[in-house]
Amino acid sequence: MAGLLPARPCCQLSELLGVYYGSRGRLLGNQRGRSAYFSLLRNAVARTVVRLGRAVARMDAKYQAVKTRKQMSFFIELALPPHLVAAFSQAATQVMPDAACDRKAMLRGLFLGCGSVNAPNTRYHLEFVAPTASWGAVIARLVEGSGVKAGTTLRGSQTVVYVKDGDGIVRLLSTMGASRAVMEFENVRVIREVSGEVNRRLNFETANIGKTIGSGLRQAAAIERLGADGKLDHLPPALQEMARWRSQNPELNLGELAGRMKLSKSAVNHRLRRLQHLADSNGDAASPNPARRSA
Repeated sequence: MAGLLPARPCCQLSELLGVYYGSRGRLLGNQRGRSAYFSLLRNAVARTVVRLGRAVARMDAKYQAVKTRKQMSFFIELALPPHLVAAFSQAATQVMPDAACDRKAMLRGLFLGCGSVNAPNTRYHLEFVAPTASWGAVIARLVEGSGVKAGTTLRGSQTVVYVKDGDGIVRLLSTMGASRAVMEFENVRVIREVSGEVNRRLNFETANIGKTIGSGLRQAAAIERLGADGKLDHLPPALQEMARWRSQNPELNLGELAGRMKLSKSAVNHRLRRLQHLADSNGDAASPNPARRSA
C-alpha cells in the first residue's frame, strides 16, 4: 500500500490526511509558517508521506530517522502552504470526504498511520488503533462504507476498530489497494482452511475407528464370557456363526462385518446385541425364544 500514489490531487490529499491523523500528527510553528509533524514506525510510510507532500503542493520535507534500543522511528516535518493549514487542524467529524475515491484514499492513509493485519496462518484480525474515540467512529464508518462489518472495542484508553472475518479483511485490503497482499493472504488462507479440514477429517476418522474398535472388543469379550460359561455351544447356529465372526474380527465395523458375512447391517447389529444381552444378563441361552432362532 505504501508504494501506491493516487493519480488525483484530491485523493493524494485525503491519503496524506489519513496518515497524519492516524499517526497522531501535530501542527508546529506560528503564524509565519506552519508544519505538519509525523511520527512513524515504518520507513515505507515515511517515504509515502514525503512523496504525497511533494505531489499535493510541493511541500518541503525534513526527514529524520532515530534508532533506539527497542525500535526505529522516523520523523517527517512537512512545511504546509497557508491554504492547507485548515485541513490539518480539523476535528474528526469534519474530515470525512464526500467523494468515494477520497474516502478510500483516506482509509488507506489511516491504515498506514494506525492499522495492522495479522498473518492469516495464525488468526484473522485487522485493526485500526484510533487516535481518539471520535476518530474510531469515523474509521468504523469508512470501513462499513466499504461493505465490511467492523467492531469497536477499548484497549486500555485506546479505541480499536477491528475486523475478524477473513472475507471482510480480503475485501477491505482490496478496497485500500493492497492487491499483492490480498493474493498472499488468500494463498495462506486456502492452505490454512485445507489443513483445518484435513485435521477435522482425521480427528473424525480417528474417533470413529476408536469407537468401532472399542465396540468390537466389548462384543468379543462378551462372546468369550459366553464360551467360558459353556453357553456358546447351546446357542442357535446363527448366533454361533455371529460369535465366531466377531471373535475373529473385532476391528471390523458393522458395515464391513455385514459385507463379509453377506448379511444386512441390521441383521448383524441384532445378533451382536443379542449376544451382548445374553452375556450381560446370564440368561438361559440354551432355551432361546423360537422367534430368535430365525434371526
